[in-house]
Amino acid sequence: MLMRDIISDRPFSLARVYLFFASIMVVICALITPPGQTPDELTHFARSVQLSEGVIIGQRLSPRDSGGMLPTNFLPGYTGFDNLPFQPAHRTSVAAMDAARNVHWNKELGFVDFPNTVMYAPFTYMPGAVTAWVGRHTRMTIIQTSYAIRLVNGFLSVFICTAAIALARRGALFLAVIASMPMTMALAGSCSQDGILISLAILAASILSRFNRFSEISLRNWILLSIFFAVLAVSKPPLLMCSIIPTAFMFEKKKLLALLPFVMSVLFVVSWSWIGIKPVKIQFLAELGVSDKEQVHWLLTHITSIPRLAVDTLMQNGYGYAAQWVGVLGWLDTPLPASFYILSGITVAIAAAVSISSVRNKEVILPTRLASALTVLSTLAAAGVVFLSLYIIWSKVGAPIVDGVQGRYFLPIMPFLILLFPQLKQEGRISPSLALHQIAVVAITAFWVVDALTIVNALSARYW
Repeated sequence: MLMRDIISDRPFSLARVYLFFASIMVVICALITPPGQTPDELTHFARSVQLSEGVIIGQRLSPRDSGGMLPTNFLPGYTGFDNLPFQPAHRTSVAAMDAARNVHWNKELGFVDFPNTVMYAPFTYMPGAVTAWVGRHTRMTIIQTSYAIRLVNGFLSVFICTAAIALARRGALFLAVIASMPMTMALAGSCSQDGILISLAILAASILSRFNRFSEISLRNWILLSIFFAVLAVSKPPLLMCSIIPTAFMFEKKKLLALLPFVMSVLFVVSWSWIGIKPVKIQFLAELGVSDKEQVHWLLTHITSIPRLAVDTLMQNGYGYAAQWVGVLGWLDTPLPASFYILSGITVAIAAAVSISSVRNKEVILPTRLASALTVLSTLAAAGVVFLSLYIIWSKVGAPIVDGVQGRYFLPIMPFLILLFPQLKQEGRISPSLALHQIAVVAITAFWVVDALTIVNALSARYW
């Protein structure tokens, strides 16, 4: 009877089911995780507060200090939890929470050092900046403002992902899996820009999934799409490589316009590098032998060593990247059960298999060779830029492996792989087969139940 109902009823809405479970998961992450306990959350919060004051370009105080002028109560109102990272035996101090609840925003300003985020473009910080402005101009405390930013970022990220899943005509299930990974949820429910960025990348991939070799794209829509990709690229430069992918859908129609997304992305990245990064850039980890200029020189003079460097890095850290992509919560110090990583890997593989299973169906439209080639090459190039950039700015000169790479950096890149899948006639569908669609929605719902329970158990056990 149940199987008959699953097969005969109208299609279940994958997007609505995702919205329900993702909303629960993002609230869990936002409320259970103590302040500052996602990677670089303090400095992301500082960048949002800086932007809320109308300051876009930061301030370099010395070769080692870069950030900006923030209310002097900022650090006292948000710190007190520094004993938690990488100390699994420590739990959240109720006294520290109570003390932070009494610290309000003040008008006196003092310099705060946040060199790793002060150089980021403002676009994906705007929801947090607006929320910080509201918090500063009401009776909210600093800690309350940070939680408000978490919830605003979280719900906005979930809503964007929901829209992307509903609009997708390729790989909707694959997008839903990426959008529900514990790492995605944890970043979304934080003060970081990463949740917004990942959701926008998922939306960009979803929009491209609606194009095919027969699509007629207006000049206005092409310009808007180009601006969208430029915002993604300037917010996370490795995504500059992904801005080449749209070329495949315009190349045969208007060759001169085909590269507009890439050209505009390059202009945005170069302009921001000159305007926003150069005035505040400092040398990271100089005391440990890290030097941007010397590392570039080393690479240029040891080109034949690059393949070995890549292989050794992946051999040593590949599993760690995969686990972090799924979710190692907190300051990358709260792993999930090994069985959940296995389940997640199987779920990703099944989502890809189901998405490609309709390849021989006469109702689908297959991707062109150009689109497939650009998708593969661009995503690989984007991943390569992640490793290259971290080798230059975060690894000791001539280091045998790339340091500083984290699995979460690949979350905004993976969504574009849906462009390798067949295009369906109906948006938001998993398969032309109603039976397969229904079964897949039921199966992913079961995964999301496990996903939510795993997140709440891991965070509660770690911090409380």
